[in-house]
Amino acid sequence: MADLTVEVRHTGLGKADAFHLDEYSGTDDQKWDLAEAAQKAATARNMPPIVLPHRPITLTRPRSFYSGQKVIGLGSQGQKNPELAGGNYVGPEITLAGTIGKDGASLFNGTGGSIYDVHMSGFSVQGSQSSAKHQFADVPSGTLYACHFDSLAFNMMAGVFGNGANRKCLMTQVALTGSWTMNNAWDTQLNVGGSDCVFFMDSFANVGTSGSSAQTGDVNRYYFRFDSLEATIGKAYLSTLNGWRGLLISGAGSSVDLHGGVYEGYKPTRQNGLLSGPGPGTQIRITGGAVSMHGTKVGQGMDNPDPSEGGLIQVDGGEVHLSGVTVYGRNLATVPAVKVNGGRVSVAGLLRRQNESAYWTGRPLVSGATV
Repeated sequence: MADLTVEVRHTGLGKADAFHLDEYSGTDDQKWDLAEAAQKAATARNMPPIVLPHRPITLTRPRSFYSGQKVIGLGSQGQKNPELAGGNYVGPEITLAGTIGKDGASLFNGTGGSIYDVHMSGFSVQGSQSSAKHQFADVPSGTLYACHFDSLAFNMMAGVFGNGANRKCLMTQVALTGSWTMNNAWDTQLNVGGSDCVFFMDSFANVGTSGSSAQTGDVNRYYFRFDSLEATIGKAYLSTLNGWRGLLISGAGSSVDLHGGVYEGYKPTRQNGLLSGPGPGTQIRITGGAVSMHGTKVGQGMDNPDPSEGGLIQVDGGEVHLSGVTVYGRNLATVPAVKVNGGRVSVAGLLRRQNESAYWTGRPLVSGATV
């Protein structure tokens, strides 16, 4: 019998290829400081990544982005739900504490200039369970340039990139890839502007809030705000409830292409009064820019609209094209699927979901007209 040779290969990253957080001593903040300093100094090795351990990690101080920054959770690029089982399923899990907050005190902050070639992947971030306190990334001036964020998960955050109505995160040639979650949102999760960006084209992002009165939104509370942004967007699943709206696109400089995606109310009927059920108002609102939607699904909204809201998709300005967009909701016999208050809208195939004939018949309404 011939000799059998077995070759064993180590598929992880060794010390020559990475800076493993738990190879350093001290608190998690101190370990991060040492790993970050080593990465910055390793320019002769093209700045290998910082590798996070599969355990809870507590960080207490805001940090800055820097060019060449790389932070990865090895083997954790799959789906992650930090809101389940105390985070036991997610691999590396960063809990925010101490002086970390939002705006300029976010976990990662810009420096006022261009920051190149940041790569982060495969970990989750846990914010405050009691208030809208924590934000992941804050770059209100300068820009994140040619950066990549992959398979990240967030729970109880006031914002991921930017926050609220007025704190925009600026980015150029940024890719958000892999499977994302942004759940139990306290405030707007993506408030971004910039150009040449691609979000969620290879997988999806699951975004929502809770049915708690502490997280109740209003007509100005959107999960995503794209202002003066040029981007291609894939499978974003935005589940509106409890006063929240889905997506707002604004700014004459915006040029946004939506490919697929689901923008819908949490349930077709109320589950807990106005706290849980259909979306309260408009799901997608466009006030400016050039926007196209291809195969996007929009439904289960306009349950308790503000007087300023007139349809599932509302166009107040800009130029919009709809192609193969599916609309649904038990109130669509009387509620416009598309409400046009301004701008220009062209429709090439507005589809109705086929399992709602018990609730409404006919064709979806566009500004009160049947198409």
